[in-house]
Amino acid sequence: MFLFSGRELIESIIWAHNKLKVAPTTQPIALSIVQGRAVGVTHYLLSGIATTWAFFLARITTVG
Repeated sequence: MFLFSGRELIESIIWAHNKLKVAPTTQPIALSIVQGRAVGVTHYLLSGIATTWAFFLARITTVG
């Protein structure tokens, strides 16, 4: 299994996108610090909610 950093993953997607010529070429745009933090907080909150729901759903189905 290969481990990609976020930047390598984005660069690979952009390379494939530009190579296939499906749509006009795009250039990556860096997020500002505030935008990056907002994305991080959003992912943190959504993963916490999803994990909590998965726990309760598993508990409900096993306990009955």
